[in-house]
Amino acid sequence: MKILVVGGGGREHAIASALGRNTKTEIYSAMAKRNPGIVALAKKVHLCKETDVRSVTGFAKETGAAYAFIGPEAPLEAGIVDTLESAGIACIGPTRTAARLETDKAFCREMMERNQLDGCPLYRVFHSAADAAHFIENYDGDLVVKPIGLTGGKGVRIMGEQVDRSGAIAYARSLNGDVVLEERLLGEEFTLQAFVDGNHLVPMPLVQDHKRAFEGDAGPNTGGMGSYSMQNHMLPFVKEVDYQKALAIMQSVVAAMD
Repeated sequence: MKILVVGGGGREHAIASALGRNTKTEIYSAMAKRNPGIVALAKKVHLCKETDVRSVTGFAKETGAAYAFIGPEAPLEAGIVDTLESAGIACIGPTRTAARLETDKAFCREMMERNQLDGCPLYRVFHSAADAAHFIENYDGDLVVKPIGLTGGKGVRIMGEQVDRSGAIAYARSLNGDVVLEERLLGEEFTLQAFVDGNHLVPMPLVQDHKRAFEGDAGPNTGGMGSYSMQNHMLPFVKEVDYQKALAIMQSVVAAMD
């Protein structure tokens, strides 16, 4: 079986390594920069922008790939799954429309509010720097400032932790006001992801990742500085009731996106 892995980061290296454990699988890679770990696993490598949908699709067809596994968010936003599937290549990864849950934070919050789904914090969407600045200036409490589009996990700024009120205003202005402002939630953060086929949802192990750079989490957010889970796929501070609530939110999102 021939599988194309799109992306050249650590995540895609882990994906290629897992897929390669099946000796009947041939791994092909399309990535922007050469990752030596992936190169060692792949039968053939195509260097191109991962958002160059035409180039990636041409390589997939040339190699005869039966499946494509899309790692990064940017090519999903560019519609790579739509194009590959129209060429008869099945994909692990959402279509451009479904990927908006990740690529467009305003879409995600508005979808959750419209469908009255649990887990949606108080928020406001802005497209004006002046309006966003006015709201931050007059809000009684701390906010989380999120760029609407993709930032590779590095775009969030938290008042009271990373920026003060004037810093939040300056950051919103630097984004031309295209931001989602959310109430700041306090507590331990965990990540629950799942495989979804459009109807069925299969959860992955719970993890807690470390996003902040530097010792003591003193630096800015990164794409990830490591993560951990437990042998039972849970976390020591997550109760079963909390896990089930998180899973129920995901199931309700899948139903709303149908």
